Parts: sequence; structure tokens; C-alpha cells
Amino acid sequence: MKIIEMHTDRFWKGEAGIRGLVEDKGHTWRVNLQVKEGRIRDYSCTCPEGNSYKGVCAHGEALFAYYETCVKQQEQPPVQTSPEVWSMIRQYTNGQVAGLMAGEEQGQVGLVPEMILAGRDTLKISWQVEGEKCLKIRDLSAFCDNVRHERYGEYGKTMGFYHSPLCFREDSRELLRFLLEFVDEENHSGELVLKAPLRDRFFGLVQGRTLKLWSWNQGWNLSVVNQDPKLKILVRRCGRDGVEVLFQGFLAEEEEETAARAILPGEEQLYLICEDRLICCSRQFRRVAGPFLKAMGPSRKVTASGRDLPLFYTRVLKPLEGAAKMIREDVRLEDYEPDPLQAVFRFDSPGKNQVVMEPILSYGDFHFHPVEDENLPRALCRDVPGEFRISRLISRYFRYKSQDGLRVILRDDEEALYELLREGMAQFGRLGQVEVSERMKELKVLHPPIPSIQMGYEHGWLDLKVDTEGLSLSELEGVFAAYESRKKYYRLKSGEFLALGEDGLKVVSELVRDLGITKKELRQGQIHLPAYRSLYLDSVLRKNGEIRCIRDRNFRQLLLNLDEGEREWEVQEELKPVLRDYQKEGFAWLKTLDQNGFGGILADDMGLGKTIQIIALLADTYRGEEKEKAGHTLIICPASLVYNWEQEILRFAPDLKPVLILGNGSARKELLEKLPDKGRILITSYELFRRDGARYGKMNFRYQIVDEAQYIKNAATQSARAVKGVAARTRFALTGTPVENRLEELWSIFDFLMPGFLFTGRKFHQDYEIPIHRGEQEVLERLRAMTAPFILRRLKTDVLRELPPKVEQVIYTGLEGEQKKLYTAWAKRLKDRLGNGEGELGEERFGILADLLRLRQICCDPRLGFENYDGPSAKLETCIHLVRQGIEGGHRILLFSQFTSMLELIEKRFCQEKIAYLKLTGETSKEERAKLVRRFSEGTEPVFLISLKAGGTGLNLTAADLVIHYDPWWNVAAQNQATDRTHRIGQERQVTVYQLIAKDTVEENMLTLQQSKEKLAREVISAYDGENRLSRKMLLSLLEAREES
Repeated sequence: MKIIEMHTDRFWKGEAGIRGLVEDKGHTWRVNLQVKEGRIRDYSCTCPEGNSYKGVCAHGEALFAYYETCVKQQEQPPVQTSPEVWSMIRQYTNGQVAGLMAGEEQGQVGLVPEMILAGRDTLKISWQVEGEKCLKIRDLSAFCDNVRHERYGEYGKTMGFYHSPLCFREDSRELLRFLLEFVDEENHSGELVLKAPLRDRFFGLVQGRTLKLWSWNQGWNLSVVNQDPKLKILVRRCGRDGVEVLFQGFLAEEEEETAARAILPGEEQLYLICEDRLICCSRQFRRVAGPFLKAMGPSRKVTASGRDLPLFYTRVLKPLEGAAKMIREDVRLEDYEPDPLQAVFRFDSPGKNQVVMEPILSYGDFHFHPVEDENLPRALCRDVPGEFRISRLISRYFRYKSQDGLRVILRDDEEALYELLREGMAQFGRLGQVEVSERMKELKVLHPPIPSIQMGYEHGWLDLKVDTEGLSLSELEGVFAAYESRKKYYRLKSGEFLALGEDGLKVVSELVRDLGITKKELRQGQIHLPAYRSLYLDSVLRKNGEIRCIRDRNFRQLLLNLDEGEREWEVQEELKPVLRDYQKEGFAWLKTLDQNGFGGILADDMGLGKTIQIIALLADTYRGEEKEKAGHTLIICPASLVYNWEQEILRFAPDLKPVLILGNGSARKELLEKLPDKGRILITSYELFRRDGARYGKMNFRYQIVDEAQYIKNAATQSARAVKGVAARTRFALTGTPVENRLEELWSIFDFLMPGFLFTGRKFHQDYEIPIHRGEQEVLERLRAMTAPFILRRLKTDVLRELPPKVEQVIYTGLEGEQKKLYTAWAKRLKDRLGNGEGELGEERFGILADLLRLRQICCDPRLGFENYDGPSAKLETCIHLVRQGIEGGHRILLFSQFTSMLELIEKRFCQEKIAYLKLTGETSKEERAKLVRRFSEGTEPVFLISLKAGGTGLNLTAADLVIHYDPWWNVAAQNQATDRTHRIGQERQVTVYQLIAKDTVEENMLTLQQSKEKLAREVISAYDGENRLSRKMLLSLLEAREES
């Protein structure tokens, strides 16, 4: 729907006339509206529906909503332009002008850096812009500011341009980015000091170029090249026993000797200025030659005594051999090659948790113990890094020394002993020779065995046999305990270590823990598990390839049934057109679980039809002759849903013949005693079931189904204990919120479905609830894997393509107790009053209408007409239940009633239940009305209470996706208009509409008349609206309809 045009004429006293064209599905309709104080006073539309009912058509609503949006925009105060906006306008304008100029000057300007060498290692870069000639940049900070803002700038009298990056040549733009990044705002000179951190970056940008170098007012052109030159080093004898080392310069290509004007270290590389080249040396060259070049100093000469020459040769000259040409005069440096470090490690194990190790280090014929010997000869040329590696490794595993100081000891530290055996021995072997005693050889680290599991299935039970290749039962229990403690190893009785990791034995350990397998079962070697463990067991074993799995034929068939069963089951022919695809899948899932003896939780989102999926299951089970063979089904639900279950069964599967177990105690007892032996669907409430628990306990049911299973989420309540005390072949739970607050709620539901599935409450609390509360994701995944096959949950977003834009459902609620007595008395009074008169209604007309209104008030809540009434209201309880369920499912709710006094009662109940809400009635001002709509759209409160007349038109509430009509309005069109507050343009979600109807009352009868006797319904509607006279016959028909139903 689209607004093509709109014209507005303003009149006095706030009235406005609105004329517009609205396009809808290819047709264009002309709409006229008269509006005052935010409401439509009169309207017309050229569409066929424009005058078919009293309300405003969808085209009028759309034009009015568009008008209100325009009015709100006009009412907004004028906006002042921020100074920042003007700044942005100027900047973008300059940029656009610069862009135009750059189009003419694009790629015309170059950046030319020149190097200035000041001192031995201080390097500066001056900068020039190059056009027809090169002109010096005298203020780098101002230059960078011009570029950032794309401003115009001049250089001398002959050159000026807009400093757009596009004006610079391609080969200069990287240099431009370098300047913008590193020039300080305070740098108003034309030079940038190139310190070590910037050198690598700058020289990387000028590779392959020629740069000008200035030093002492002289200039050279330097080619920038990548190269690692050779150092020329002369080593000659000096004095009595020393040597002299001279650095004579660099050897470039073809062994040409050259001197370095400057040596400039960067952060990672080294840079040399040699004659006409700037040589960029590699990182490796800097690492090897850098310390030597830095230490040589201006004299370029050092000396070393004969005593220190071995160390100098080993640590400095020998590593330089690959980067230098070393000339020797009367010196054989190889003669000064020191003896290499050699190590021997002797291990012994004098006790169970004790290892003694004697380390012996040697250089040639000189031996010493690193633990004890500290004062070694100065002349000894030691391998300090090698000795350090050995000392660090010894300290990692050994904390004690022997009394003589020659040995190190590891004792009373089983974990350190395990780490020594697992990886430490190999580490010592890489540093020297390892010698072990016979007792030490007995200490080993073994790899875990590959376990095997045989799985069978018979008579509803799984049979498991576990083989762990020779591990005794006591050791197996110890291994499992070690896994549970997350240890890396287990110490066998033989003293050997069993390495524990991500292996098959760990999986077996986790299965023993997760499935509650006892020590007794392990000792017997035969493990029996309920069949519902099969899916979890198989899924875990398939993920691990380090276990040999043997599945017998029955076990494989069970898995096949569960895997393919959902594809085999089809709903009965009469239900196929009714059920959507996802509901058919739900039926097949229920049927598969049932056929294999399992229960489950149907946890679909609110409004997706959990009830009809169960009805499809029951219809399939009780069809034909099977009906008399199958036992009864027991459905337990909140009192507010008992009649709804009955109506849904009668609507979709009338052959099931539901039996409501309601009434007083004696009536319920009689109903249960007169039941046939088989095939009935019993429906009762949680409260009544709790009272009759002993009677149900004597019966055996085919199915036991609990609706709104959160009623049994607390295992300690009477309802939960009573529900779990019934014998049933298969159990199902229906709930949109399996877990509301705590995980123990899920445990309680599964304790009803399949007792023991989640173990005892204490074990579940310790093994699952506490770890998951601590954030242990692994435990959460384990619980999810175990329960997933038995929980089916689809959200509306998951099945959105299958859902219609609007789903409407009637929720029936039965009157009981004082409320029912009061209604019966007033209905009889009205019926007698009508029956005693003749002909048309005269003066008694208004009294009769008042009595009819009183009946409707009793259906809603007797307190509307009787101030002293203090009993319950069945419809109010149903309403609160639906609101709670909707909020928990993340829905936003519109709740309509034509009685503002009923909204006040709902308000009080909301306050008691701590439900946040908004409220709109006819007394709400125009300004407050707009604020409330905005607040609801922003999502602060989940429920909006609206009186039907005040909210029937002029509101856009697409934030809501659930509508509850608390009481039926005789004018169906008005009720539909209220629904259209959310089911309209802009609504992107499915809208669910619930209409609450008091069963066996004037409300149900009126609903029936609206559906089947349209002419009479229109007459009654017109009469009630005061447009025609209401006849005695019409009212009697309305009351008599109750008996016919």
C-alpha cells in the first residue's frame, strides 16, 4: 500500500480536511478524511469496502497514519546548524574545488627528498616540491596541514597549487603519506630528523632511487641499493703473545675496497653510505656485523692478549667469518679454537619416587661438576650459552642437591618425575650423553591402551561390555579418577606411568561418568543401560576413532529406527490438509519416540500448534480397531486450557471423544468409575488432578501428557510429585520454556518423562548445574548432546515461510464455583423475564439490555458488576497465563477490552505479578497517547492495555506480535480494526490473535451465531449498537443457543 499524494485543508477549532490517493494492489482509491484532536471524525473511500462496515477501511487508516507522521514532523522545534557542520561544509567544498583543480594538475607535482649528514650518524631529510622546477618546503607542518585540508599553497612567485593528494605523482604519494604520518605539528622547519625507528621505513620507500646527500656544504648523488658487503678485517700478531685486529673498510662488488662515510643503524637493518651508494644491508648482516662495527670506533683497531684470544675468536671473529674477508698475518686463528663443551648425565632411581642424576661437564681433559664447581680457571674458554642451557634444564626437574654437591635429586614429586620421563630425558639427550641404571630403566611412560566396547540391545535395555586390554578393575577405576581430576598421567602398581590424553580411554571414562555406570557394574563386566541412552552413546563413540566399537544387529536396528522413523510416519488423511510441514515433522518425531519407548519435550514457540501435533499423534494411535485396544490417555493442563483442549480435539479429531474430569469430588469420582476399559482421552487440570491423584494412581495409561510443563518444574511441589506417580507407557511434556530460571527445572521435567535419564537430583546438581553455572562450556555441550534427541523446539523465525501473516485462535475458559452459580442465576433471570413478555420490547428494553450487559461482565470478572464478590475469575487467570507465556517467549502484547473497569482489574493483577505495562483509554490525552505509542514501540514495556474504542483506530503498533481480546465485541469489524493496530503495513513478524471466550455462556453463543447465522448476528450487532430495535425473539435465540451447543 502506497500514499501517492496528500492535500490538507485546515479549518477553525483544530479541524482538518485530508484528501489523498492511496495505491493498493494495482488499484488507486480516493480517500477523504475529517480529523480533529488526533481522531478521524468522518471519512469516505472509493474502495468497495469503504462503506460496508462502520469502521475506517485500511486505505483510510494508511492515509491517516501518513498524515499523523507529517504533523509530528512539523511540530518538531527548528534545528540550529552546528558549527561543526559549517566546518565540514567548508572542508568538503575545498576538497571538491581541489578535486577539480587536481583534474587539471593531476600527477604534476613531485616530492623530492634530500639527505643531510650532520656528524658521524645524524641524518636529516629536507624536502622539495617539483613542478617545472624544484622549490624547497620551508615549513613541513604547514605543508602537511595544507594537504590534510586540501588547501591552496604557494612556493615562491612561480608555483602554487591545491594540495590534493591527486596532484602528486604516483611515485611521490607513499612519501607524502610518510610525511603526513611522521611530521610533528611543531615542526615548522623544512627538515625531518631521521632517527633509527624511521630509517627502515624511509629507506624502504626510496629503494632503487637516486638521492642527493649533503655534508659539509658538498653534495653527492647516491644510488639506493640492497646489498650485504663484506667486511675487510686484518688480524696480525702484536707484541709478545697478542694480536691486533684492524677494520679496513668494506668490499663491494668485484672485491673493490671502499670506505664508509657513515654507518647508520635502523631498528632492524643497517645502512652504509659508501662513495656514490647508499647500501641497505639485511637484518642478518646487522645481527652479525652490527656489534663489531659499533664497537670498533673511529680508530678502527683493537688488540687482544694471548690469554683472551680463544674467547675473542670463538665469540666474535668466528661468527664474522661468513660476513668478512679475514686476512691473517703470522697468525693461525685455528690454533686458538677452544675445546667444545661435552656433557654426561648419569641417572639412577634408588626409590619409588626418587631420581638421582650426576651431571659431568668437560672441556677437553678438564672435567667439572656444574652443581658444585663454581671457581673455574679464568683461562678456560667456556661455552657460556651451552652451560646456561644445561643449568636451566637441571633446575626445571631437580630441586635438591646431594651432601657432596656432585648430584641433583628429584624426590617426592610424582608429577615432576612423570614430566622428566615423558620429555625431560629426551631433552637431556639433546644436550649430552645420557646413562641410566637398571633401576632407572624400570621407570617408563606407557601409551594408553585402545579400549573396545561391545553394544547390544534386547527387551528395551542396552548391554555393554568394555575391554581395556589388561588393565585390572582397580587400576581402571584409578585411571577414571585421574581423568576426572584432569591429571596428565596415572601411576600403575608396577611403578610405570600411564599417559592420559585425548584418547579412547578418556572417552570411556567420560561415558562411565555421564551414564552413571557404577563400580559394581564395572566389576561384573556386564553393564545394563536404558535404551534412551543409545543415541547419546552412539553419538559420542562415532566422534572418537580410538575406540573399537562392536554393535550387534539389534542395536543397529534401534539406531536405524530412530534415524529413519521420522521419515516413515505420515499423519492421517483427514489431518494432512490441516497440518503444516513443520507440524507433520513434529508428529513424526513424537511417533518415533513413542514407538521406541521414549518420551520427549515438545518445546515449540508459542503459537506454533503444539496441541494439534499431539492430537495428530492420538488420532493415529486410536484409529480404527486400535482405539479399543489402547489404554486411556491422560492430559493434564492448567484449568484455563481444559476446555480449549476439548474444543481442539472435537474440531480436528472428533472420533477421539474427550472426557473432561471436572466438577465436584463426587462428580469426578463417578466420571472415572464409569469409564470404559480402553480408548478414552481424559482431560483435567493440575489442581483437580492433585486432589484425585490416588484414583489415577490405580490406572495404567497409554499416554500421559502434561501441557505447560513448567507447572512441574519444581520437583518438590505436590503437582510434580502427583504427576510423576501415574503409570503410563509413554509420556510427553509441552512447554515453550523448558528452562525459565534454573537447570533443575529441566531435570524435573525429564524426571517425569524418563525417570533416571538425568540421574538423581543431587548428581545432576553436582555434575551439571554447578559446573554450567560456573561457565564450563564442555559440561553444557555434554548436557545438550544428551538431551537434544528428546527435545523438539522450533521458533517462529525457523518456520516463518510456512506461517500465515496472522493466526487466530479461540481460547475457551470454563466458569466454576461462585462465578458459575452467579452466571446461571442471572441467565435464568433474563430468560424468565423474556419468556414472560409478549411482542416487541417496550419499556423493559433498557432493563433487559442491562441484564445482558451484566451477564457479559460476569463472564469477564464478576467484580465488574458485584463489588462484594471476592471469588476467582476463570478468564482473568487464563489471561494472566497467556501474558506470562508470551513475555517468556519474547513477544510484545496488545490486550484489548471494551470495559475500562476490566482493564483496571487487570492492572491490579499485573502489579501483583510484577508485569510491566502501558495503558490507553478514552480519557488519555492526545499528547499522552503519542508518548505511550512511542514508549511501546521503543520496547520499554511488553504489554499495552487498550480500551477497544480508544485504540480501535488511529494507532500504529507494529512492535506487537501477539493480540489478546479479553472480551468479544459484538461488532466483529471493530474487533478486527483493533487487531489491525499491529497487523498492518510495517509488520515483519507473524501476528497471533487470541480471543478469550467463556464456555457455555452468552459469549460462546454469540461467537457461534457470528459464524453460522450471519444475518441474525448482524441484526443483533445493529441493535446493540443502538441503530435498530432489539427483539425479544433475537435475545431468546441468543440464550437458547447455549442449550443447543
